[in-house]
Amino acid sequence: MSSNEIQEWPEVGELVLAYAKKITGHGINVTLEEYEDMPGFLHISEVATGWVKNIGRFITVNQKIVLKVTRVNERRGEIDLSLRQVGSEERKKKLMTIKRYEKSRSIFDSMQIKLKITDDEKENYFQIMEDEFEFIYDGLVGLVKNEESAFKLGIPDKVIDSLKTISKDKIIIPLVNVTGTMEITSLEPDGVNLIKDILTNVNKTKSKVNNVEIYYLGAPKYKITAFSENYKKAEKILSSSVEKIEKSLHKKGKFSFTRNK
Repeated sequence: MSSNEIQEWPEVGELVLAYAKKITGHGINVTLEEYEDMPGFLHISEVATGWVKNIGRFITVNQKIVLKVTRVNERRGEIDLSLRQVGSEERKKKLMTIKRYEKSRSIFDSMQIKLKITDDEKENYFQIMEDEFEFIYDGLVGLVKNEESAFKLGIPDKVIDSLKTISKDKIIIPLVNVTGTMEITSLEPDGVNLIKDILTNVNKTKSKVNNVEIYYLGAPKYKITAFSENYKKAEKILSSSVEKIEKSLHKKGKFSFTRNK
């Protein structure tokens, strides 16, 4: 860092990822990875609730740990940290945030290699998306989901298309599902093939985040399951698929549907 740049400091109460460097009789010297390896100190009293006789039982040298900032003195260059004040859910959330940030970086690196753009161009596009979304990972998820806000950033189409393609391979969208049971019969001479073709056509428009699966339960019952990133969309997909099946069958057979709880 040059002398003209302003050093960024963590805020009190902030969760940071620390790297344990040295264990002393009073605590642990650490460096903060997200702040250019800025030094910090974890006092023995902040390692765990109660009396700690052996710090090594809780933390080892070279271990990465999530800590909470309890005091910052910029003038003296001091940062005090706590482990015991970090809840398990806070720790999980912080580690997930870091993991997603690293994945976002990896996606942009892959895009750079694919499009052969400069480091400055890559960082510019990264900053644009990061400024728009609280977490850049959310912007990449938006591309996978085809959310309009993720496409209106002023970033060239070829960059957006590349990011979307790479993100589809690297980001797994958590899905929910809703199910129902259909009873389908047909007295047509080719009734079996008719029903098979109708059910097969339902899956032709499936995507990574919007999908329908149909399983044979034994004549004349079929289980239909709709998947999406939220229940509202999943219900809509299920309803649309059932309607499509019923209309396709028309007067060539009988159809009934029961929504499973």
